[in-house]
Amino acid sequence: LNARGARLVGQVAILDKPITAGRGRIRLGDTLWAVEGADLPAGTRVRVVASRGAILLVAPADAC
Repeated sequence: LNARGARLVGQVAILDKPITAGRGRIRLGDTLWAVEGADLPAGTRVRVVASRGAILLVAPADAC
């Protein structure tokens, strides 16, 4: 899983669940991923900037 998450760095996705208290979810393909980042509403475009195990670290896509 660590290598799979690292391969996703740079991908852009839309938040499936909002990021609240630093945690949310995105869907990439047919997989839901746990994400961490600044609090953002569902529907926000985010870019994967790093991975930590099965958790992806994201930032707003327009800020990258």
